[in-house]
Amino acid sequence: MRKRLLVLLALLLIGCTTAAAAAEPGILYTQPLESVIFRHQDHAQEGSACVVCHTGLFEMEALRVQKNKDYNMDSLYKGKYCGACHNGKKAFAADTQCARCHLGSGLPAPPKDTPPYKKSVVLGKGEQSVTFYHEVHAKKTTCRSCHPSLFKPGEGTTRVRMADHGGGRFCFGCHSGRNKDAFAWSDCSRCHRKSVPAPGETIHFGKGTKAVPFRHGSHQLKGGCKVCHPRPFAYRKGAAKIDFDDHRNRKACFACHAKKNGSAFYDCNRCHQDKPAAKPGGPDTLKYQTPWKNVYFHHESHSGFSCTACHPAPFAMKKGKTKMVMSDMLRGKTCGVCHNGTKAFSARECARCHKK
Repeated sequence: MRKRLLVLLALLLIGCTTAAAAAEPGILYTQPLESVIFRHQDHAQEGSACVVCHTGLFEMEALRVQKNKDYNMDSLYKGKYCGACHNGKKAFAADTQCARCHLGSGLPAPPKDTPPYKKSVVLGKGEQSVTFYHEVHAKKTTCRSCHPSLFKPGEGTTRVRMADHGGGRFCFGCHSGRNKDAFAWSDCSRCHRKSVPAPGETIHFGKGTKAVPFRHGSHQLKGGCKVCHPRPFAYRKGAAKIDFDDHRNRKACFACHAKKNGSAFYDCNRCHQDKPAAKPGGPDTLKYQTPWKNVYFHHESHSGFSCTACHPAPFAMKKGKTKMVMSDMLRGKTCGVCHNGTKAFSARECARCHKK
């Protein structure tokens, strides 16, 4: 008799527990992401006992786990907390079926074949915007490849800058040019379909009449934007500073405009169109004062030679910086490099240079 009473009592308790579970509205989790509703009855129907979760994974106090610093999606992906079961084997995987849990408060559970994402997401605004398609990427990778390490769900529109393109961040963790399964970020038109592949405005390097105009339209090489960006030129306009030493050190423009693989940099007038050379007797004629008579140097009379024949050696570009001594010239230095009687008249023919 006593045994029967114990059985009846146990059945009564089970019935009360089942009724309470059926009436349970659910526990609303706000961490690690918002709007996850957990219902005990959904898990009890799978035949799971309480000890599966409440012996190390979760404490009995509701929402107590949210205070743990490691309660995040990465931990779930590694098999902790919900991820102990939701690993794709015991139950649907936490990194592929996001919408099965992240429903929003009060929403009914979606069908099992509902995609765990929006089909398309627009990044950016206007003509520079890029449309991202989840389904295209889901064929080759899983949600955890991008979330939450590269993109954090629930934070609104992600701001992707040009400087991020070559830094391995955001989309460029895969679209780096090193991943054979993803096209390189430098193939701009693959993503930026609404905008022109390069700016149409003219960019000026330098100031005043000596400024050099640069046009993207005449520099669209077969290699794409990556030939120049982000090295040797950053994407930000005005960030590049070019000095004369760069001309011969294969930096900036001269990574291409060099003798072997492009227009030689010493073809100055191709870029510097302000004036080809100083005119004889003009304001730009160089005057060297000497104890005997002055010496006047005219660029125009030497324009048959390339600029590199004299600059930056034996003459620095800055006027007056190179010290000239007659004895040095006679030993084949400064002007004497050419004025040796072979390449040009000898420096000993004094009257040819020393005039009033």
